[in-house]
Amino acid sequence: MEKGLESVVVIAYYWPPAGGPGVQRWLGFTRYFTENGFNPIVIVPENPFYPQVDTSLSDTAIKELEVIRVPIIEPLRWARRLGFSNTKEYAKGLLPDRPKGWIQKLLFSIRGSLFVPDSRVFWVKPVTRVVRRLIDERSIRLLITTGPPHSVHLTGLKLTSQLSNLKWIADFRDPWTDIGYHQLLPMSALAKKRHQHLEAQVLRKASLVLTTTQRLAYHFKSSYSISCESVTNGFSELNSKVDEATEEFILLHVGSLFAHRNPERLWHCIQTISMQEKYASSKMKLWFVGEVDERVKASLRAHDLEDQCSFFGYVPKDKLHEYTSKASLLLLVEGESEAYDYVIPGKLFEYLSIQAPLMIIGPEGWEVTEMVKDYPMILSLSHHEEAPIIPFIERCRSAFNQDQKPPRLQRDVAKFQHKELTKALATYIRSL
Repeated sequence: MEKGLESVVVIAYYWPPAGGPGVQRWLGFTRYFTENGFNPIVIVPENPFYPQVDTSLSDTAIKELEVIRVPIIEPLRWARRLGFSNTKEYAKGLLPDRPKGWIQKLLFSIRGSLFVPDSRVFWVKPVTRVVRRLIDERSIRLLITTGPPHSVHLTGLKLTSQLSNLKWIADFRDPWTDIGYHQLLPMSALAKKRHQHLEAQVLRKASLVLTTTQRLAYHFKSSYSISCESVTNGFSELNSKVDEATEEFILLHVGSLFAHRNPERLWHCIQTISMQEKYASSKMKLWFVGEVDERVKASLRAHDLEDQCSFFGYVPKDKLHEYTSKASLLLLVEGESEAYDYVIPGKLFEYLSIQAPLMIIGPEGWEVTEMVKDYPMILSLSHHEEAPIIPFIERCRSAFNQDQKPPRLQRDVAKFQHKELTKALATYIRSL
């Protein structure tokens, strides 16, 4: 630890080698803590059950960073060993609209009614012991917890009840009781009340609540009359490299594309383009990097787009440039229900770092639309809109055809770099 730096404990469930978006936020922030006057001590699980693993991320973690791993009990690992399939999907909060069979119904009932707020709740007690010892030994005055899983916040709740001088920041990367999959879990009335009670306790007890969106911050402020600020997700470095000239116009989607995000109107528009112009079907390609639900694939087949599609599965972050450098148009899709109004996917900021044309489809009146309105070559629309799609694709294809390589634009997105965002975060920390 450098002299003059104040130690800050950060408790996070997702950490390398975890893959996916959940790990990027605090991996990015802690990277720049020391230059802002803070020494981060990161508490993470030992041998966790991560739905995605990306060993390349371990190389990006700061080697000097102090990381303490605390053993965790993972019920989903037990379920997997007992033969339950799809446990990794359940770990992401991806639940079917209707459970199939009595075994799945039983599993969801246990998850919904017994594991409150989530199945990682057994980690709270051992983490509380470890962090309490650290606080006593090193005279630490500040704690940060980040969820989901929101059970992580219960550690902050316990420690602040024991230590009156401890300052605590509760970071909400996603909503709690308003998160989309809560509507799919078969919860008892008692479990629902327990969720609401715990959420209220955390929000009211924390010295400061952080969110990733302005809309969620406003919701918490108006509902609980608390101190709440928004610090968005971000990206670490610009990634605007392009490949040499190519004849293929590639629409690229990175990340999980599940049934509730399926952009049917977009597929219809691409089918229309392909039918009207024979050359488009051979030159316009759809690339999917990440998991794609079978119902989405069925929808693509129904629109006669199967021959234009390539599915690459999950790709480690350090290999993504091999795909993004070829992309002529990026696609971001979120669900259309009101539950997603409070969410801005971390993928948006990674996309902005690529500087390529971008199509965004999400809830009506989404906060994202306002965020990107002044950037060139970005179309943001709801799932119910179709008219702007074909003209926008034609604009993107025109830009591509000028020099036969993926277009890149000059957008001022520096404010979304983790280095800049950490400065804003440090200001909030110092104000406590």
